[in-house]
Amino acid sequence: MREVCGAFSGCTMMAGFISPADDPSVMDSRKANYALVQEFAAAFRESNGGSIICRELLGLQAKAQESPAPSERTAEYYRKRPCSAIVEQAALIVAEKLKELYA
Repeated sequence: MREVCGAFSGCTMMAGFISPADDPSVMDSRKANYALVQEFAAAFRESNGGSIICRELLGLQAKAQESPAPSERTAEYYRKRPCSAIVEQAALIVAEKLKELYA
């Protein structure tokens, strides 16, 4: 649907592993998790033109309704997609945090 980038969603999942908030009554854990997600979002935006939104990262205009039919996956289709570079940036953001915490 071209909403939140899947690579950024992966960062938020990793934030749950790095700083879990598995008991909703423990406010300090929730605060630490939220802070980490915000840190990841800021780093992701800085690395990717200020957005965490897929269609913006792809340079697409918002449509009222997108067809459920997928685009044909050709060499040209993949040439226009920055997804592998964005996934790499997301992984580096998480890796840098892990290095900071555990090195």
